[in-house]
Amino acid sequence: MRVLERKLNIPEKPESIVLDLQSAGFETYIVGGAVRDLLLGTEPKDFDISTSATPEEIREFFGRKRARIIGKRFRLVHLHTKGELFEVSTFRQNPNPQSDETDQDSGNSAMILSDNNFGSAEDDAWRRDFTVNALFYNPENHTIIDYTGNGIDDINSGVVRAIGDPDVRFAEDPVRLLRALKLVAQYNFSLSATTENALFRKIDLLQSASISRLSLEFEKILQSGCCEKYLQTFHDYGMLKFFLPTLDSLWGSPYIEEMLDLLDERSERIYRKLYRNSVSLVLAICAIPVLKQEIKCEPGVIWDSRLASMPIIQNAVEQAVRPLTPVQRIKESAFHILKQLPSLTILDDKNKAFQMSKHSYTHARELLMIYASQFLENYSTLADYWPGFKPSRPKHRRKPGKHHS
Repeated sequence: MRVLERKLNIPEKPESIVLDLQSAGFETYIVGGAVRDLLLGTEPKDFDISTSATPEEIREFFGRKRARIIGKRFRLVHLHTKGELFEVSTFRQNPNPQSDETDQDSGNSAMILSDNNFGSAEDDAWRRDFTVNALFYNPENHTIIDYTGNGIDDINSGVVRAIGDPDVRFAEDPVRLLRALKLVAQYNFSLSATTENALFRKIDLLQSASISRLSLEFEKILQSGCCEKYLQTFHDYGMLKFFLPTLDSLWGSPYIEEMLDLLDERSERIYRKLYRNSVSLVLAICAIPVLKQEIKCEPGVIWDSRLASMPIIQNAVEQAVRPLTPVQRIKESAFHILKQLPSLTILDDKNKAFQMSKHSYTHARELLMIYASQFLENYSTLADYWPGFKPSRPKHRRKPGKHHS
């Protein structure tokens, strides 16, 4: 175990939850990705909290109006604090592999189906997936506890290292295979040799992972600021064929190169605060290679609306993500974006007024901005119709190693 004294910038709300539980006698910490991100100098998307209190004790302490117990496989508490939602989990220990908490019938006897054996903070750290995700921060005395002894060093050196036997860790939960490569893509980390070898040995286990959990991970990827890096990394490691097989089958084609350029431009525009993050916009971009292949449209140009009927666009969106099942409203919005895009190239005031009244107009317009920044030399007049339009930077192509936190 290693302890580091360092004050981290924790917002008031999660810090108050930790301090309140500590004042009630429960050992409590900020845990996982938030600690990792703060040590890397990036802003965490959320702050997870772990405590010695059971879900029932958490609910009793904060009250049923604020605290709701959720989950079956992994029971935790959703806690509402001044308009924000935080996840509060109870310290876990590894489940008994001989119990009914593991899947004995799926061909993967190590897969954990229930993870509700409560334990100590140290137990909880050792049952986590990677050392960089197993750090515990106490805002009361500004200490970071690294029970594995490797987490802080691995963050500093950019290494993804499984805790314990990586073959066992991946077999327990195949979604960890995906999360390992997400760390590689997002932070330019590298896998330790033992973790990388285990990943290649166990990668076929993704076929047995829950589609609903993979879909949830996919939505997180769509929400990220570096979706193009995730997809490229998954392909490089041979994982994309289990996750998004249609896109994997097109990989290396000009359509995929166009998609990656569009995703890269989208990431840059978000990074420069030229547009908000839109999950449906990213899904629409991911469907473009499938759509363009179907209607035989060249990369780098916007298709003729007469070639892309509504069934063709709908099928492109479905095929791009199959077998995953993103939220239906996201898929519907992606469909509307692709349907509207060609008509936005007709630059006249009447058409502009008509399009502005339609669902997903703003996202379709943003996709046109992205196309213009990347490919369309003849759309310099866009600024006359949309004064807010400006390219994020001169036309460019992706560079190895580029990412946004």
